[in-house]
Amino acid sequence: MSPWGDLATADARARGLALHLVGRAELEELAGADFAALAEALSRRLGEPPGAPPTAATIDSMARHAAARLLRRLSRWPGSHPALEIFEADQDRRALRAMLRGAVQAAPQEQRMAGLLPTTCLPERALSELARQATPRQVVAHLVALRHPDAARLLPLVAQAEPSLFDVDLALVRGFAARATRAAANGDPNLRAFVRRRIDLCNAELALALAAGPREIDPLRCVVEGGSSTVAPLRREPGETPARLERAGLLDELSIQRRQMRVDPLGSAPLLSFLLRLEAQTVDVCRLTWGAALGAPATVLVPELVTPCN
Repeated sequence: MSPWGDLATADARARGLALHLVGRAELEELAGADFAALAEALSRRLGEPPGAPPTAATIDSMARHAAARLLRRLSRWPGSHPALEIFEADQDRRALRAMLRGAVQAAPQEQRMAGLLPTTCLPERALSELARQATPRQVVAHLVALRHPDAARLLPLVAQAEPSLFDVDLALVRGFAARATRAAANGDPNLRAFVRRRIDLCNAELALALAAGPREIDPLRCVVEGGSSTVAPLRREPGETPARLERAGLLDELSIQRRQMRVDPLGSAPLLSFLLRLEAQTVDVCRLTWGAALGAPATVLVPELVTPCN
């Protein structure tokens, strides 16, 4: 028995659930397909009704339903709980960032929900309700009603007439870091290292956002503690954005966990690998779906996929 709970059993469950994920080759075949073909193929593969008529929103919803079903099945195994708590904390951060920015920008509901994963704190019904809110203040009011752990730290920020999106992002990263660090204390060394790298990535995204505009803020005050470095390194590439940085971080972490599975097959790596592949699948389905909406060819979409080849 693992000192971190029934991890071996949870690992075996995660390996089995990974067989239900859409593979890279399948995604590449779907790149450039129209809504009808994409919905039919994904419905058959994910075991979800395609919705009628197939649209970007219905296909995105199909992917969320499938992901929620797999997460519920994994949550039945006690050994998976620390990794799941950390993963869900990160997905909540992503979701609330999209919801609050979407409210500020008056984005359509389906765009606010694109590529998001439901969690225990934010199931799909809650995500749908949050995506309908007209202002950041209304979004956070619903979080208060849901007793979400980030509600209290967001309340004073959205009380302002024009909330600072940077301050909102910083608060969300702090909320994630607190939840993830607490959960990682009950995990193995690989899980704790994963949390440090995720906090580093979040700090890099914050630094990139801070550098994008003039602000009278001490950068060191914007570094969230819990990472492996004082100031997370930035990938200095032309046209770098937080979204591109997040994609690169997911690719890197998928590679790290594949290597770790070979080193310690009974540790947390199989769990994390499955969860990250589930995130990658959701992101890739979203990319293919909105690519279909824009008429993007496969030659444009395939290089942007993050699902690994094996």
